[in-house]
Amino acid sequence: MPASDFHHHPHRLSDALHFLSRFATRPGSIGSIWPSSRHLGEAMVHELPIQSGDVVVEYGPGTGPFTSVLRERMPRGAEYLGIEFDQELHRNLVRRFPGMRFHHGTAEETPDILAHHQLGKAKFVVSGLPFANMPPALQGKILKSTSDALRHDGVFRTFTYLLSSLNPSTVNFRRLVREHFHEHHTAKTIIKNFPPARVLSYSRPVQG
Repeated sequence: MPASDFHHHPHRLSDALHFLSRFATRPGSIGSIWPSSRHLGEAMVHELPIQSGDVVVEYGPGTGPFTSVLRERMPRGAEYLGIEFDQELHRNLVRRFPGMRFHHGTAEETPDILAHHQLGKAKFVVSGLPFANMPPALQGKILKSTSDALRHDGVFRTFTYLLSSLNPSTVNFRRLVREHFHEHHTAKTIIKNFPPARVLSYSRPVQG
């Protein structure tokens, strides 16, 4: 990111420093040493037909790069719920995005969290979680939670870094996700992100 971006958006520097410290102390909970870019955020939300009455869940909002785009794109009457496990990041999100709803918890419990907030099933789940850093059992639990939390016409969107595409955990994720969704859509590569990333989209969750 150019230095001028930090000058005009000073919170991005604090975000980057927070990511660096979290990556150093808890590398399994942070997927990158650097926050995701606006370019990746726009790609993650691109062509999601969010309508009034829809529930949108975001996993691991972190410092809010996807949240910012969602806030701009969500129509009046749509409901947003961000689920963030890191307590400090959760506090910062609440301060940075007043009026948006955040839950300090884990994506493994998404159906229960939706019920806690008196929300129905989600139409969209947008994930910033580091699946490539997760053990297979945790990947499976989150994918099962996601398919259970989505409507029958729901969409799950996540991303992976190009450098980790052959990582055994990433390969395992691609296998598991096919057990939980009927349709898998063409991936979109975002070069203007550090590191470069690929957006993955899945629909028609397997339920029951």
